[in-house]
Amino acid sequence: MASDPTFARTAIPEAVNSGNLPSPHLGWAILVAALGFLPLGVIAVIQALRAGAALRAAEVARARKLAAAAKRWIIITVVVALLVDLVVLGAFLFLGAFPS
Repeated sequence: MASDPTFARTAIPEAVNSGNLPSPHLGWAILVAALGFLPLGVIAVIQALRAGAALRAAEVARARKLAAAAKRWIIITVVVALLVDLVVLGAFLFLGAFPS
């Protein structure tokens, strides 16, 4: 396997490896989609996947733009998830779901 030239190739072209590449934030996007607010988390995952595809296509400028969009959607998803959790908790408290 070590002598196979296709095995030694990386997912990112050589020309792109020489610079500060953006992170697509795919792991965080999947995490907030699974544990946070799913509708907005899906948008974050899609943006992260598009950023990864742009990196593999050696389109660094487009990858940076898409990675920034993914990060923005991750932050929005976390904020909305926290607000939804607070509203649900407040509704439970108001309705007396937690006996004292």
